[in-house]
Amino acid sequence: MQNRLRRAIFASATAALIGVLWLGVVPTVGQAQPYKAPRTADGKPDLNGIWEALNTANWDIQDHAARAGPVVALGAAFSVPAGRGVVEGNEIPYLPAAAAKKKENFEKWLTADPEIKCYLPGVPRATYMPYPFQIFQTPQYILMVYEFAGATRTIYMNSKLKSPSDTWMGWSVGHWEGDTLVVDVTSFNDQTWFDRAGNFHSDAPYM
Repeated sequence: MQNRLRRAIFASATAALIGVLWLGVVPTVGQAQPYKAPRTADGKPDLNGIWEALNTANWDIQDHAARAGPVVALGAAFSVPAGRGVVEGNEIPYLPAAAAKKKENFEKWLTADPEIKCYLPGVPRATYMPYPFQIFQTPQYILMVYEFAGATRTIYMNSKLKSPSDTWMGWSVGHWEGDTLVVDVTSFNDQTWFDRAGNFHSDAPYM
């Protein structure tokens, strides 16, 4: 009985070792293997594909508790879910006039938000709205195609071109820093909001 048990254990261990060698993987106890992103032909991280941000930033880019929605008759179907903010430090340094405007936006959200009117959502809002978007990546350009309002955004890689005018989606210029895609966005109009809570921007340097 003992010999049969030893043979069974040895056979199981041998099978496991063969499986590991066949896969070309040698496990390291207690040590996770570093993640390696898939690569494009030019060696950059491959962002091609369909993406969707799973957060509540489109409701409010700052930390927020759950609350009833603006139309009580819709109940939970349109209530506001609690969520963590996406603003560094969770503070937006509005000047007093801008803070008052943000409060007014919040109170008039159902009629004033550009999203309600199906206008283009702007950047960064387009990326964290609750709809998928697709990325097409080449060494010269990265195109982002959003489901909402048919919005598109072209990121010009390592470009010195300037926007011919201010637009809803702005002008995006990108470059790689290691595996990190860094995008500078300028030339916005002053019409877009950041969320349904009324957070907004202007075309002035300071608010």
